[in-house]
This record gives sequence, structure tokens and C-alpha cells, in this order.
Amino acid sequence: MNDYTTDYFSYNRRKTWTVTVGDIPMGSDYPIRIQSMTNTNTLDTKTCVEQSIRLANAGCEYVRIAAQGILEAENLRDIKKMLYKQGYRIPLIADVHFNPKVALLAAEIVEKVRINPGNYADKKQFKQLSYTEKEYEEELERIANRLHPLLRQCTQNGTALRIGTNHGSLSDRIISRYGNSPQGMAISAMEYVRICHDFGFHNLVLSMKASDIRITIQSVRLLASMLEEKQWHYPLHLGVTEAGNGEYGRIKSATGIGVLLQDGLGDTLRVSLTENPENELPLASMLATLFTENKTNIPSSQQKPNYNPYHYVKRESKALNSIGGDNKPVIFSPVKNREITDKHPQEEHFHVIHTPEAFFPNNCILLADSDDDFPIIHWRKLYTKSFDNPVVFKRTYKESNWERFYIRASIDMAVLAIDGLADGIWIENIHFPAAQCYQLSLDIVQVCGLRYSKAEFISCPSCGRTQYNIETFLNIIKEKTSHLKGLKIAVMGCIVNGPGEMSDADYGFVGSGKGKITLYKGKHPVYRNLNENNAVEMLIQLIKDNGDWVD
Repeated sequence: MNDYTTDYFSYNRRKTWTVTVGDIPMGSDYPIRIQSMTNTNTLDTKTCVEQSIRLANAGCEYVRIAAQGILEAENLRDIKKMLYKQGYRIPLIADVHFNPKVALLAAEIVEKVRINPGNYADKKQFKQLSYTEKEYEEELERIANRLHPLLRQCTQNGTALRIGTNHGSLSDRIISRYGNSPQGMAISAMEYVRICHDFGFHNLVLSMKASDIRITIQSVRLLASMLEEKQWHYPLHLGVTEAGNGEYGRIKSATGIGVLLQDGLGDTLRVSLTENPENELPLASMLATLFTENKTNIPSSQQKPNYNPYHYVKRESKALNSIGGDNKPVIFSPVKNREITDKHPQEEHFHVIHTPEAFFPNNCILLADSDDDFPIIHWRKLYTKSFDNPVVFKRTYKESNWERFYIRASIDMAVLAIDGLADGIWIENIHFPAAQCYQLSLDIVQVCGLRYSKAEFISCPSCGRTQYNIETFLNIIKEKTSHLKGLKIAVMGCIVNGPGEMSDADYGFVGSGKGKITLYKGKHPVYRNLNENNAVEMLIQLIKDNGDWVD
């Protein structure tokens, strides 16, 4: 798709229809809703209820629960009863994969059901299949026949439905025609939307999620444009899947979600961290309100930008020293080189300067904005103009709260970097050391997939399907392998989205049963059902055996 049909030049939120989810509607003029997901065993009613209550008390408005089988779906009834008995009427969402019968049962009980178009009726077997036009249409007809009973059940019970597309679980049918791409994700969802729309079912929410924020952003933008062309104003659910944990996981989540919020997209969001789900709520709340605070109105532009919002292409510019041209984005910092290289000896190739005024190239355009309340998105208008000088974006912040600062800075810089519009970034804050801002800059360019200074970890937030302590093992693996610059390591809870979401990872550590781990090299399992106590050492040995280990 080439048309840029959504206005991404202002904060104007995309107008959507209202979707009813229990007593808490979303979309239209309602606030951006916050949700999370339990990571307890769905059959353990007491523990599941206790965690749901903690989530509700922390500000969660919808709670999603894994329903991997008939027994788990049936137990949602007891969970809901116990929550009601304790005075909590928070809407519940059943997370269903693979089994339409489970979705049908869950739709009788909870307020919303999430299905994945990649595995509700299709299969993913990592095979490239070919379809004639007739075969493809026959498959769509088969999908409609499988989906119609669920739509009838949802209509009868007033249940909402989320069509949740995951990059890692696109069906072989979609991949055969569109590839494992943002376009494939958006079309995968639109096929299901068309079935729902033709059926007359509109209590519908859509999501596009990937562990790569660039793919996440591009696929949501594509879906929004496709929906607007049809004048189908369904609400959008935002999130970055498998974001990891800690500060880096928060930067990754905030960047993917925040850029889309700045685009005016999103009606509900979930921050996915490999931590206790209650830890997701502070950041989710911050993101949901960030763009309603100190809002500056900017006139909307009807002019199409000089870049493609659906496909990453670095803006063409002439090279000045190490800035612009084919060079990767540089990082500026008013820190002495020794202070940086002592801590990050592998980063001496970054353009780090001590006296910016003396060394900044004369022909390099510096976009400087000292007011951290002014919308960064304003600068994207500049790229409708034609010039080939390298552009470095600099911003000085006044925010004294570290978390609010790094979240806002991450989103601000990504608004330009994610679309290839920045040849360098420059972050300063009088409240924090320059070296700390420099490390933040390294994390931002890595999150955007532009250059790497350490290993990249893909890890899911876990759910009722996970049968080992994923957070503990993620921290152990990070401690032992973070120095492996540029290597992608996936730590996944189970096989539902694990093998798919980690398809571009170099190595995978995936739960395969109670206390059991399967190790992958790329897409291929190497060691199956290892005891979790030996799995980390085996992972390290696997990396060494393939020549990717450095001391």
C-alpha cells in the first residue's frame, strides 16, 4: 500500500466505533484503556483470582487469561464468580489459540475473546506452500465457516472479539503470498475483519504485534490505512510482544506503543514485560496519559510525507565525516571519550564529542528543541521539504524523574529514527549524567534496529501456558550472554508463539513442558526437552559450538 491515508502529523486520535467490553466500553471518545494478562495457571482459581485483583487494584481495566483447553475455558466461570463475590467486575478476556471449540465455550462466559488469525483455522508449519487463486478462495471460505459459529455466540452473549495478529504466527497460506511481513500481518487481520463485517458483527478490536518495533509500527499503520479505505472504524489494541524485562524492555515497549500513539492510533494498550504483570501497569498508565498532558495543537497537514511509513528506507543524505550518507545513525554526547570508551570499549566508533560547538560539522542540520513539552512529531513536517544535508536531532530535557525522562526521550527520538529520518541523535538532561544519557541513546538506536552495542533479547511475558520460571532464567541468560554484541537470543515461555516470534533470533530457549526446555539454532530445534537445570549451560555450549561466543 502506497497511500498515506491516516494523518500522522498531529495528535488527532483516529475516530473509531465504540466496542462494548462488559461495563467498560472502548473506542470513540473513551479514554485509552489499559489491560494486562495473568501468568498463573488458569486451573488454579484462587491464585488466578488473587492476581486479577492485584491487577485491578493497580489500574488494569481488562484482565486477559490463557484458555488453552476446554478445562481452562470452563474454569473461567469459577474465576469470574469468585471475582464477582469479592466485588470485582473487571471484564475478563479469554486468550485462545488453535481451538475454535475453546473460543466458543469462552464466549459464553467472559466479556471478550482473543483469537489469532494465524492459528484459529490455519496452520503454521514453516513450509512455503503455493496456492492457486481458487485454492486460496476456498481456504477463505473454510475459515469463514469456522468463524461464523463464534460470531453467532459472541452476538448472542454480547461478547467482544479481538483479532490479534502476531508476526511470529502468520499462517503458511499468508506467508506463501505476502511473506512474513507487515503487509502479511495486516492482510491476515483484514481477511477476518471482512468475514466479521459481512456477517454483521462489529463488536471487534484488532491488534498487530511483533517483537520488532519497526514491524509492529509498520503493520499497525498499514492496518489503519486499510480500515480507513473501507471506512471500517474498528478500535486498535497496541502492544509490543516479547519486549523483555527491566529498563530495556520498558524502552522497547514504550517506543513501539508511543510512536503509534503519536500517530493518533490506539484505543487500548498492553505493556508486555517478562516480570510480574502488576509491574506493567505504571508504564501502561503513563503511556495512556502521556499525550493528553501539556498537549500542543498542531494544524493537520494534508501533504503526503517524503518517506514511506510502511517500509524502512534511510533518508538519502550526503556524508559529512561519519554522519549521513550510508553511515548508521551516530550518537552525540558532551562526554569525554575516555569516560565512554572505558565503560564501552567496543563503542569507540560512535561519534562522541566533548565540545559540540567546536566539532559539529557546519553543513549538518541540527534540529534543536529545548522545550521538552513541544511535540516532537512537528519535526516530521520538515521532511516534506527537499534537502540532502545530514540531520541530527538534539533535545534537552528538564524532566527530573528518570523513568518519565527515558520513556519520553525514547519515543521522541524513535519518531524520527524509526522512519530513517535521523542521521544522529543527541540527548541531554541537566538532572542526569551525560554518560547515563549516552547509554540511553545506545538503547534507543538498538531498539529501533539501527545498530547494536549488546545482545538483543526477545522474551515473552509468560502466561498460564508457561511451565518454568521464565523471568529467573531470562536474568541468568542475560547475565551470561549480554556481552555478545548483535546476537539475538529468544527466551520464550511455550511453543504457541515461541518458534514463530523468535524466527529471526540466532538462538532460542523455549519452554516445552513442566521444567523442560528445547534449544533452537534459528528456527531449528537442536536439543529437545532438556532439564531446566542444565539448559543454560547447554545454550552457552550451543553458541560456542556455532562459533558465536566471545569471552
